[in-house]
Amino acid sequence: MDILKQYYTTVFAQEFSPCGKYLAAGNNYGKIAVFNISSFFIGDDTIQLEESRHPMYKFTAHNSSIYALASTDKFLISGGIGNICGWSWNDIKKKEAKVLWKFTITQGESLTKPEVNSMIINPKNGQMLLYAGCGDNKIYVWDLEHGSLLRTFEGHTDYIQCVTLSSTGQECLSGSEDGSVRLWDARKNGKAAQCVEPYKYENLHRPRFGKWIGCVALDNNDDWMVCGGGPTLCVWHVRSLSPATPLYTPDATNSVAIFHDDVIISGGSQPYVCHWSFGGEIKAEIPTSASGIYSIAVCAKSNQKVLSAGGTSHKIDVSTNFMYRDFSLIFS
Repeated sequence: MDILKQYYTTVFAQEFSPCGKYLAAGNNYGKIAVFNISSFFIGDDTIQLEESRHPMYKFTAHNSSIYALASTDKFLISGGIGNICGWSWNDIKKKEAKVLWKFTITQGESLTKPEVNSMIINPKNGQMLLYAGCGDNKIYVWDLEHGSLLRTFEGHTDYIQCVTLSSTGQECLSGSEDGSVRLWDARKNGKAAQCVEPYKYENLHRPRFGKWIGCVALDNNDDWMVCGGGPTLCVWHVRSLSPATPLYTPDATNSVAIFHDDVIISGGSQPYVCHWSFGGEIKAEIPTSASGIYSIAVCAKSNQKVLSAGGTSHKIDVSTNFMYRDFSLIFS
């Protein structure tokens, strides 16, 4: 049965540890697998034996799919359906993971509990805040130090799929199944300050794929935003909220996109991780084990820079120069 499950595994989320030595991945069976990145290499470029590609530790974190992971210096945080759990990195390293705290999302009038689709940490202004975008169309903000719910952002009319923060931590951006990207003042309750609907732009709208937004990200200077999903992936000028450069993937939707150095890295419904220039040209298409990509994680804290990609496969592909797949980890 475990072997059969392996071939139906989907990796929805990944997160590197603060020290950069470990990679945690969450799958559709509620499992978290932890890989020891420091054991990937013997020397500068030599990949270790097959055994190091399997998890050093695996544990059940939720009763259903894990859609989001986040991390602080102390905690690995997992989001499932209806709740968010905190785990100690120290316990995980000792292979003794146990839930240290849990946030429950009220079901309300819905027939189902809302899933936690995206999480991000804001360590600014002396507080450690967790932002969670959920399937009940809301963004919840928790104070991790006190375990209290600080505020809720409401305005989306369908599932929130992605959230991100500006470099200052003062703005929060969210993308939803309702086809909108909304910008919120992260410091207070209230309606979204701005809203953009990419599907309403003729050069971005793709009726075949719908209007949903699956990814949103900001560059380090908060000058540029990239978002997409059903509509074409596109780079936007943040100040004017106007589309600047479409990134065309005619036969694919996009579930994840990030800025890294001078490129945009994206993945979605094709078996590739794409690298784009800001001018909209594909610089690389890296083949992946998965037929579709749901998560991309980047770590530059270890001796080796590492990019990992996970999706509709029990394999997580690892790239050390970001331009080709070096090897695959096995979510076993």
